[in-house]
Amino acid sequence: WGPFLACSFSCCSGRVAKGDSGDGADTEEVVAVLQESVCLPLEILSGEELENIIWSSHKGLATVVPGKEGHPAAITVTNPRYQGRVSFLEPSYSLHIINLSWEDSGLYQAQVNLRTSQIFAMRHYNLHVYHPGYPSEKPTAFCLLAKGLFLLLLLVILTMGLWVIRVQKRCKMSRMKKLRRNRMKLKKKGKPGPSPV
Repeated sequence: WGPFLACSFSCCSGRVAKGDSGDGADTEEVVAVLQESVCLPLEILSGEELENIIWSSHKGLATVVPGKEGHPAAITVTNPRYQGRVSFLEPSYSLHIINLSWEDSGLYQAQVNLRTSQIFAMRHYNLHVYHPGYPSEKPTAFCLLAKGLFLLLLLVILTMGLWVIRVQKRCKMSRMKKLRRNRMKLKKKGKPGPSPV
């Protein structure tokens, strides 16, 4: 019951929200903490005969074939990255992931295939993994690019400032030299020449 209660708590703790994936299907936004666990809830109508459930993320994740009459479900984890970190909570076979990493963030989907119909149901999820000590999620490429450009801009401003200071010093020095020369010329002009004998 421990994993089931943990799953129920994480699914009902206000961290799941409906969104739009853009393909016409609703996407559940799920937020979870780095190195903790999360449950992607799946609802199966009672009385439905399931053929299998195919969970995927980026690529295949696992296939669940429900057992008949009290037998356990046959579970095949097809993605080695999730090996030993996933379980499927009966009776709906919701996906439970433990020891979350940054790489677990992203889109997930569950394809529910029924024995009695060629039609299948799809559920979409968008998992966001974050560190509780940081205000945002893993830095995105855009964020890193923006920081890099900001640092480059600071460097350019600093370089330009130093260049302007050097130019001003040179101008000041050249003015001082001109003033000295002019004073020297004036002194020479002001000196009386040798008196004729």
